[in-house]
Amino acid sequence: MGLLEIFGVKESYKLPDKILEILLSDQAEQKIQEVRNRGHTEIRDIFQEEQGDRKNLKQDFTPDCICTIVARIMKDGNCIDMCSGTGALSKYTGKEINEYEYSERTIPFALLDACVNGITGTINRADCLRNEIYESYRLSKRGNISIPEKVGIITMGQYDNVIMNPPYSMKFQDSEKYPMNDFIIPKSKADFGFILRGMQHLKEDGRQIAVLPHGILFRGAQEGKIRKWLIENHMISAVIGVPDKLFLNTQIPVFLLVLERYSDDVLFIDASKDFVKKAAQNDMEEEHINKVIETFQKRKEVERYSHVASYEEIKENDFNLNIPRYVDTFIPEPLPDVKEILCNLKAIDEEESKLKEEIYDMLDDLTGNKEDMEFIKMHKSILKKKPKEQEYGQMSFEELI
Repeated sequence: MGLLEIFGVKESYKLPDKILEILLSDQAEQKIQEVRNRGHTEIRDIFQEEQGDRKNLKQDFTPDCICTIVARIMKDGNCIDMCSGTGALSKYTGKEINEYEYSERTIPFALLDACVNGITGTINRADCLRNEIYESYRLSKRGNISIPEKVGIITMGQYDNVIMNPPYSMKFQDSEKYPMNDFIIPKSKADFGFILRGMQHLKEDGRQIAVLPHGILFRGAQEGKIRKWLIENHMISAVIGVPDKLFLNTQIPVFLLVLERYSDDVLFIDASKDFVKKAAQNDMEEEHINKVIETFQKRKEVERYSHVASYEEIKENDFNLNIPRYVDTFIPEPLPDVKEILCNLKAIDEEESKLKEEIYDMLDDLTGNKEDMEFIKMHKSILKKKPKEQEYGQMSFEELI
């Protein structure tokens, strides 16, 4: 039985409103237990297949492997998940959640997912770019589930960890009304808006981890100025490339940007080749994830995998953070043995001679009118047999090799 049947609706567009209505009613505990008992504990998967709005809201829900990496490279302490969607990133952290999501359709599914998994904390319907909160919900533990309650507005504070998988390259038409760190975010791409907003809610010694499209690593104009400012102020700690096609709804390649104040250098990791192919998308297995975690924690250099770049090196690269500039993954093919090449050439030459001889002999068997025979004669002259023995300087081929 699916969520439509459990919540008694026939059309999927009515489901979000019905879920929220029941979660805030006296039926909440009964329905949450029913959803849990029927095995619907991964609401993200249900939502992105049936409800996600990729076209208008750029909704690309975070796959498990990226959730795992983000959770394992977080610092101790509390956490805020900005642009949380259905809350997959938060759930993997194992911490009390503080989630902020803009989409009204997504909020009921985020609440339901948290409730069936017994997660506590707060979920807010909010516009992170504009720093506006519209509704707040508090989750309280009850047995193996949680129960939501609508409460007064809970404002954002400062956090040890800020995590996010924001909408990629979303438009920000009124960005001039919301300057951040003295920058006006480009109207056509809000990516750096989410980054700067996240930094405003990060404790002085906190860590921000964002899942983002590669374009922000090298695009110029206003984005280039913001990137330069972050680099010059030593706020970028790591740039972690992951494989393509990890997401269900998009093939946009992404990476993890790790920001921390007073970073000594920048660690680049290229894990783009560490994956297994599955039916609809790629996936990173435990060994791939562990390699990323170990490299990040030890900040070590691994040939064709990671590089620790000084800020001076990044400056020399004109503040471009494109991963291939710092991690060369090219593996040169070994040069073949000269003797092997010569032997192969000799074998090819002998095969060619053999074929020419066979064609030459076949031409002797052909008959035709006078004109045809002239063409055959011309063909035979082209294929004229060569001497079987060829000289290679003063030595035979066998002596030469």
